[in-house]
Amino acid sequence: MSHRPLPPPLGLYIHLPWCVRKCPYCDFNSHQVRTDLAEGAYIEALLADLDYELSRHATGDRELHSLFIGGGTPSLFSAESIHRLLIGVEARLRCGAGMEVTLEANPGTLEQGRYRGYREAGVNRLSIGVQSVHQESLERLGRIHGPEEVFAAIESARSAGFDSINLDLMSGLPGQTLEMACKDVRLAIEASPDHISYYQLTLEPNTPFHRQPPVAMPGEDRAHDFQLAGRQLLGDAGYQQYEV
Repeated sequence: MSHRPLPPPLGLYIHLPWCVRKCPYCDFNSHQVRTDLAEGAYIEALLADLDYELSRHATGDRELHSLFIGGGTPSLFSAESIHRLLIGVEARLRCGAGMEVTLEANPGTLEQGRYRGYREAGVNRLSIGVQSVHQESLERLGRIHGPEEVFAAIESARSAGFDSINLDLMSGLPGQTLEMACKDVRLAIEASPDHISYYQLTLEPNTPFHRQPPVAMPGEDRAHDFQLAGRQLLGDAGYQQYEV
């Protein structure tokens, strides 16, 4: 007697493309906010696009097991808009019990004030764009937050009820030393997130950094040393690498 295999689960990515300021290394479809965000109209457009895709691709009995809201800076949207988006998705797809719902957020104070609202809206995982805990590195990357906001954001996320947190961290930064790279990793580990995305800065085509590379970029060999040292620290702390 043969058993029919279960259909694979579904994952859904939703893109919110606006930022307070576009970082010079970013090659994503993202745009600086210049007027008030038309959140309602954009949510309607997203759900209409989802309706179109579902009309072309039957999902059958497949459950949605993960939803990732990326950008841009999705945390510029209000909790009410995120809730409306999630309600729309749930009305169109069969959502699994305990579905992971991730929202990308930056450590700015505006976003921190919204964390609790996102949790109440149905988001159960935050991915916080830390990148570095060194002020000089953040300034060279064009980031608009400082080191103190990084730790405040993590505390705000936990206070808002988030048990699942990812921290984005970069290495191979302009002017970075091995000591600085390792300090970034150690402090990220001390924050005890359940996941850390650790990746090297690359100068992507069609970005300001590609057109005019920043000064004091580490060479390939040094950047590789940073990565190896970071991986060792993460491994020693119990983090297991699963993606290259």
